[in-house]
Order: sequence, then C-alpha cells, then structure tokens
Amino acid sequence: MKKEDTVMLISAEGFEFVIDRKAAMVSQTIRNMLTGGFLETEHGKVNFPEISTTILEKICQYFHWSLQYASLWMYVMMQGMWGAWYPVALI
Repeated sequence: MKKEDTVMLISAEGFEFVIDRKAAMVSQTIRNMLTGGFLETEHGKVNFPEISTTILEKICQYFHWSLQYASLWMYVMMQGMWGAWYPVALI
C-alpha cells in the first residue's frame, strides 16, 4: 500500500495508527481535515490530543467495519429487504 493511500491517526499518548485513507474518510471531520487547506492535508497525519489510544483504536476498527459493511447495508436497503431482514436480526 502506498503512503498516499494511508493516513496516520495519533492518540493523546502518541500511539500512531496507520489506516487506509478510504477507511478514515468514513469520518466527515477527518475527511474535511484531509481534503481542506489544513496542515493534515500536507502530512497525512491527524493528531487527537484528547482521545486515548484505547478509544482511537476502537474508532479505527469502526472505520474499517463501516467501510466493509456500508455497501452491504445499501444493498439491503435498495432491495427492500429491510422488512424481511430486520426481525431476524433481533432474534
């Protein structure tokens, strides 16, 4: 994976998470930081001085999960399967 295809998210303790740029773009805030005229755009690094390593790790996991399952969710919604699928999910 090329460096420009990744983003580094840095926790309050200084732990660095290198994740896929597409996964990071799940967050509108991070997307704005990486595509706007911010310093993060240049370096591909986003500092989170108030987010602990443990929480940032869960956030990164969510980004990857969301990226993986967003297309499945859209497929279910577009096919009108929600009504048939929803009750099964509650069991």
